[in-house]
Amino acid sequence: MTTYVLVHGSTLGGWSFAALREELERRGHRVLAPSLTGLADRAHLAGPDTGLVLHIEDITRLLHWEDLHDVVLVGSSYGGMVITGVAGEVPERVRHLVYLDAFRPQPGQSCFDQLPDLPARLGDPMPEQPWAWPPFADYGPFGVTDPEQVAWLEAQSTPMPTLTHREPLPEPKHPVSTPATYVQGAAWRSFDEVAEQARRDGLDVHIWTGSGHLMYVTEAERVADLLVKI
Repeated sequence: MTTYVLVHGSTLGGWSFAALREELERRGHRVLAPSLTGLADRAHLAGPDTGLVLHIEDITRLLHWEDLHDVVLVGSSYGGMVITGVAGEVPERVRHLVYLDAFRPQPGQSCFDQLPDLPARLGDPMPEQPWAWPPFADYGPFGVTDPEQVAWLEAQSTPMPTLTHREPLPEPKHPVSTPATYVQGAAWRSFDEVAEQARRDGLDVHIWTGSGHLMYVTEAERVADLLVKI
């Protein structure tokens, strides 16, 4: 049995891993899919100080209080920022990092440093919450086209605090040599350079040419097939 900790991306929550979690649990594994502070069931905690460092602490504390070791940490999109930071905090608890079409920063880099065109895509924060962006209005570019899945994502998504994307990855407290796998949903193409850098850094890189950004929503069984081989 493997313990997987799944970390979601912007505006989503642990709920978005429902299909992948069910698939992994069906195969006999333990799965935790927490929502980060300020998102989903924890949206009531959101504020201008909700950022990357806090989210790294969320997952680091989860590993400690659940007494988790030999964990496979899986990050989707923004979740890649978080799992990278966690590996620098408690590398002794993490067996493998898996990036699902995700950010993979170096210390000192933010989301915006890796994708310079991202601020224009995200647009302006919400007038009523000037420290947060509204949920995405269209999941089609992310590869989600099934009407039921789109309706589900739209209904459950919550605003994303802007500090999460502006705050840089802190310096790791410990050297990080954790094995890692990168999976690119190449149909979206935004993470082409991130995936290429992962290849240059010696990661096991998988290019899924027909897959979109939210592959764990649209192709949960395929993602599970990959994870159980790690």
